[in-house]
Amino acid sequence: MVEARTWLESTKKRGMALGLKETRTVLDRLQLSLPEHILHVAGSNGKGTVCALMATSLGLDNIENVLFSSPHVVRLEERVRRNGIPLSSEEFDEALLLIHDAACSQDHEFTVDLTFFEVTYLVAMIASQGCSVLILETGLGGRLDATRCGPATASLVTSVTREHVDILGGDLPTIAREKAAIARPNCPIFIREPTEQSVLDAMKLEANTAGNPELGEVPSPSEVHVIAIPSDSSVRKEAFLLALAVFQHLGLPTASLIHARQHLRWLARMQFLSSEETSSHPYLLDAAHNPSGLLRILPELEQYILQYAPKHNSLPVWSLVFGTSPQDDLGQFLEPLLDFCHRCPPKQIVLTRPQGGRYPGVSVDALIQQNWQRNDVQHYPLPVDAINALASCESKNVGLVVSLGSLYLQGNLLSAFGWSTDEHLSLYAKD
Repeated sequence: MVEARTWLESTKKRGMALGLKETRTVLDRLQLSLPEHILHVAGSNGKGTVCALMATSLGLDNIENVLFSSPHVVRLEERVRRNGIPLSSEEFDEALLLIHDAACSQDHEFTVDLTFFEVTYLVAMIASQGCSVLILETGLGGRLDATRCGPATASLVTSVTREHVDILGGDLPTIAREKAAIARPNCPIFIREPTEQSVLDAMKLEANTAGNPELGEVPSPSEVHVIAIPSDSSVRKEAFLLALAVFQHLGLPTASLIHARQHLRWLARMQFLSSEETSSHPYLLDAAHNPSGLLRILPELEQYILQYAPKHNSLPVWSLVFGTSPQDDLGQFLEPLLDFCHRCPPKQIVLTRPQGGRYPGVSVDALIQQNWQRNDVQHYPLPVDAINALASCESKNVGLVVSLGSLYLQGNLLSAFGWSTDEHLSLYAKD
């Protein structure tokens, strides 16, 4: 018998591949019975948070649900959560074996080569059998993402920014159309109102011809709902307003959404860890991994530091740990953070390189060359060395540690803190 994790690991050599044929072939071979509601979410920023918020609210209302998200932060099983809790390794492996058999068994006419992402998506589809709601977070784009292979009863597009231009297109309306292509014929699609009318027009145009004939869909308009978001909304408030619109339209209960907003524990998204939980200093983790995400989170981060960081002479005491995945323009990406550090100087700045990501993190040498305007910037190639260095310092010289940048960096820190149990990784406390 094939070893499930060894086979899954072998799929990484196929890299990233956008396209629907292979995944759809295996999905059809699995002959699954799918949930009543499948909610499909795409976007540049905020899609993970709204997915997690919806899953948390459904769980609090005792509605059986499965959430598929990526990438994982600490443990592979996080990619598929049932009622907020990652699948057990046993159930995950059982699903892997079913997928391997459907893709590679001699019982079928031909073997199908799948990518790592496609396999984990199919694990979620298997795990959703018997559930009421399946929530799917798109990996990249929308039109050709593996999550588009199956049906959906409603789609949602969060904020859209210029990203992955080599794959999705060079201008914002084109990128927006690729994301809006998750729309299904005769089903609602909810769109976070963009700031540019041309972007909204592009998404409406795509939704008007929703459907992919290669998936057996007959093209037909999708019902478009545009959701206005106040400009001063936090990430969680925006997620709440989007989830509320979707749930109200579908007739899903909304009473627990406010409670879910307050108690959601979404890894590495404004996640606070106490001194007891880190065995050193308090930490605030956020995966601001692209220019728009970093720009969006900084005002919220500033308010958090001013309100919760310890004070010395009425000034907040905080330190920065930073590491990032590759950026199209590193200087432009860092400009808002550098400006913030000048206005609200951290006690210490510690630069490091995220480990374990799809692409190697930006080197500390490249980060040091940026305009930090101080001579005491520390740097460590490994994140664990960075946090160990801070742990050796007195609290008054560190304060609140803010870790920003790559999601993989936050995963490195959480792993170092031993944050790996089901209770740690659950979307909400089970008591």
